[in-house]
Amino acid sequence: MNKGKASLADLIFRSIFIIFSILTVGITIHTYQLSVNTINEEVKRNLQQTSGIINNFFEHRLSILQIRQDTDAESLAIYDQYIESDYKNKLNTYFSNIEAKSPYNSPDFRFIEVNNKLYWDDGNSSFLSLNENCLKIIIKKNLNINTWYYIKMKEPLSEADFLIRKTPIVNNDSGRIVAFIYNAVMLNNNISFLNKLKKLTNSQDVFIINDNKILASSVSSNTEIYQEVTSILNGTRKRIPSKILNFTPINIKSMSGEISILSLKNKDNIELLEQRFIYSVVLSFFVLIAIAVLIRGLFEHKILLSLNSLLKYTNTVSKNETRSEYQGCGILEFDQIGEKLEQTFSELIEAKEDSYKAQRAAEKLAQVKSDFLARMSHEIRTPLNGILGISSLLKSSNLTREQQKQVNILHQGGEHLLAVLNDILDFSQIEQEKLKINSAPFKLSDVLENINAIYFPLCKNKNVLFSIENHVNPDVFINSDQVRLTQILFNLLSNAAKFTEKGKVKLTLSLNKHNSDYYLQFSVDDTGVGICAEEQTRMFEPFEQSGFSESRKFGGSGLGLAIVKQLLDLLKGKITINSTLGVGSTFSVLIPVLICEDKADISDAKAENQITSLPTGLKILLIEDNKSNAYIAKAYCQKYGLNVTWRNDAAQGIAELSKSEFDLILMDNQMPGMSGIKATKYIRNHLKIMTPIYAYTADALEESNQEFFSAGANYIITKPIKEKSILDALAFYKSENGLPPFDS
Repeated sequence: MNKGKASLADLIFRSIFIIFSILTVGITIHTYQLSVNTINEEVKRNLQQTSGIINNFFEHRLSILQIRQDTDAESLAIYDQYIESDYKNKLNTYFSNIEAKSPYNSPDFRFIEVNNKLYWDDGNSSFLSLNENCLKIIIKKNLNINTWYYIKMKEPLSEADFLIRKTPIVNNDSGRIVAFIYNAVMLNNNISFLNKLKKLTNSQDVFIINDNKILASSVSSNTEIYQEVTSILNGTRKRIPSKILNFTPINIKSMSGEISILSLKNKDNIELLEQRFIYSVVLSFFVLIAIAVLIRGLFEHKILLSLNSLLKYTNTVSKNETRSEYQGCGILEFDQIGEKLEQTFSELIEAKEDSYKAQRAAEKLAQVKSDFLARMSHEIRTPLNGILGISSLLKSSNLTREQQKQVNILHQGGEHLLAVLNDILDFSQIEQEKLKINSAPFKLSDVLENINAIYFPLCKNKNVLFSIENHVNPDVFINSDQVRLTQILFNLLSNAAKFTEKGKVKLTLSLNKHNSDYYLQFSVDDTGVGICAEEQTRMFEPFEQSGFSESRKFGGSGLGLAIVKQLLDLLKGKITINSTLGVGSTFSVLIPVLICEDKADISDAKAENQITSLPTGLKILLIEDNKSNAYIAKAYCQKYGLNVTWRNDAAQGIAELSKSEFDLILMDNQMPGMSGIKATKYIRNHLKIMTPIYAYTADALEESNQEFFSAGANYIITKPIKEKSILDALAFYKSENGLPPFDS
């Protein structure tokens, strides 16, 4: 009779298993669907955000280049002689200076069109597979002005993809267009551009696409992911496992099809979440089986009632999706099941609430990401000693000719800035006969190039014609004090430009020979306000200017000409003035100089002899708190085989001396805590160490030097440090330590 019939326990087991399975799976699926929807919405927002970041980055990058191009066009409009007078070298210098100051704001290449012909290009295009013929083809396309275009260039010897913009150069006086300047950004193989996109969008890989062809990518072409993307573009496959693909079209006018950015992101987190849900479902089924087995042996008189109470509870909780406490049914096992269900439902509901919290957190994170912009404006102003030191080190390194030219201009600018900042100190030292002249060979053309770069635009802004008439051979090396000569020229030209409101300012130079002596002669002519005869007699006195009213009108301290006169006295030169009030002035200068027919005559032989006889292997302790100054000092010392140990304050230096021996100590003065002078006294009086101490200080006053000597210093090296300073210091070291000095 009972054959084939299930027991109540079996029925209860099966019923509980089926019902609980359905409820658990339903809630799990519902929660899973909510989570999937949340994930899909987050993926959608992430893709939109990625597209927004890409477009914003393109707009930001092109806006920076557009501003740079418009600024260049306005600057060239002011100096349209660059175009009309065929001064291509000046264009090279102008753009080289611009690129040196802000390379990020510069395009990959640029060129200028005049009368539908290629007039000038910066030379960068030749390194980017674009020859001169390609530039002419671009000109013939007759692009609209002030609009970015995408162009694919295919020539027998050239193939390139780039964005380009054309801007007119308009003469400010006549209003006519004298030329067009083109700025271009390369797309193919632009790795740095792709890496920035990759970092900004937090993508694993980034591709630039044109008509389903890859122009550039952040991965190599022989990688698997590159081949998979190629297959998607060719239509042979639709997706890449574990990757989220996002195509972002770029809104750029094109002559060669549309371009877009393909970004790839991992979806490992999504797959992991899906796996966890699957594991939770499986685990729920095993838990249900265990629960059903435990209640199998219960009797029917209470089981159904208890089961109804339990089912009612589960239905209420699953329907309302809110936490509810199970009240119990009188059977311990069912109460345990109820408690387990209560805990399970609480966990499921808590998981659902956590899912909502995660969704809100993801939305907040997306907002934070959208508000985050990469700030690049990373202009760093190094100390003047750093500029001169690093530029000196660069000058002796293996540079290209153009780089050498740029470093020379940087170094000369730093030298001149140092001279200008020290005007008052120089005047005081001259008065006290403390200023020294440092002669060295140099090319006059290098000085004139720097002068022209400064005073040509300065005069142009005042509608004053500035010109240089140089009769000195540009290959001749002149042995004199380049810094003081430059300071004299700058002071005279600054006065001429300041007091001239119309007409011209002209610098004329020549090299004259009298008997066996050479003289550098130059004159500065202007059509300014002029100077009356009475005032000419006191023009070179300190703090004097041409009339009180003119001083009020043009400004200035009146110290410039006084310094010029005193510097010329030190150089054994002379200056004369010829001026007519209301007509203009001419300042004529004559300076004796030495001429080096060959650069090797400058004392290279002496330098080589010095270098070969310098002491090497010396252990030097450098006590200097400024990192850039320490870096420069170490570089010069290591160049001549010296072993340098650096400590950044006096306390650390004294501690190092207590445990190690050194051949020489380089001591800075102005340091936090203990000064260099106090540290020197401590080393001599308390530590009783007699190691030579060379003061390495920016204090140029004689009083400070005497304090150092009184404290126990053996030698003074004045900042900014130069290579010759190190050589002189080593020569002094040899002579003081019983070593024969090198030949002079």
